[in-house]
Parts: sequence; C-alpha cells; structure tokens
Amino acid sequence: MVPLYILGLLKRYGPQHGYRIKKTIADMLSDFTHIKLPTIYYHLSKMAADGLLSAISEKPGARPEKTVYSLTDKGAAACRRLLSELLAAEYRPAFDNDAIFYFAEHFRPAELAAYLQSYAGKLGPMLDIINAHREETLRHVPDDAKPMVHILFRHHELHFQAELAWARDALRMLQK
Repeated sequence: MVPLYILGLLKRYGPQHGYRIKKTIADMLSDFTHIKLPTIYYHLSKMAADGLLSAISEKPGARPEKTVYSLTDKGAAACRRLLSELLAAEYRPAFDNDAIFYFAEHFRPAELAAYLQSYAGKLGPMLDIINAHREETLRHVPDDAKPMVHILFRHHELHFQAELAWARDALRMLQK
C-alpha cells in the first residue's frame, strides 16, 4: 500500500520531497494508514530505481539538499494498476482481537469484560477524531476529490460504529 499512497499523492499534488509526502500522509491520511518516514524513503528509492519516479536533487540557497520526486508515465500506469487491483480485491477483514475470544479460556470473564469496556471507551473518541479529520482533510483536497473523500471517511466511520456496537454487544453477552 505504501507505493500506492506515494504514487497517488504525487499524481494528485505534483512533485514533492519525501518529508512533504510524509507530512501529507500524517495530515490527511493518518486515519487510514500508518506509514513511517524511513518506509517512505525506502519506497521512494525503490520506485525511482524501478523507473516509476524521477528524482532530482535540489539545494535551495543555504538549506540542505533535498530530493524532489516526480511521477513518470510508468509510475502513473502503476498507480492506476494498483488501484484497479484494489477494486477487484475480495473483502476479507481481519480483526486481530478476535484471537482473544477464540482463546478466551486463557482469561477470566472479568478480564474480558474489562478489555471490552476499555476498547469501547476508545472507539467513541476515535469516531470524533475521524469526523474532525474529515473536515480538515476536505479543506486540502481538490474540489473534484471531495465526494470521494466523503465516501472514504464514511467507510471508516461506519466501521468504527460497527466495531463499537460489536464491543457493546459482546460486553452484554459476557455479563449474562
């Protein structure tokens, strides 16, 4: 997914240096992906070597040298291909915390209930964060991308709502 985000951001916003890409990911995509700066630089180097990006070093005045990356035609085609693969992908969510309940015999019911209570308590504020980020992100994306950004945020909002409903329901079942 890292290459797709990098290619997509370069396609949307034009040439950028690695730190700018990281800042854009942190500011606008942190609800959906968690990519560290070294990972970005690794993929930028690899994609430049593969011809998906061009890399030009610049030294603006007395500032340190930085490399600005641009999307090549091959990179634009790769972006489109990666997006098309996602459209065709089968939906198979994985919830790591399901293992807790599969192997629940390792816990007392009170421990599981405390976990669920804590988990549910974190999900509500996450919904608030997602809604705040939606408004902030919409201020920075092109107008033609705004309907799709609404769709993206709604997808995550519904997932968090479903997860919160599941946690509350599981807690009720444990307490019976």
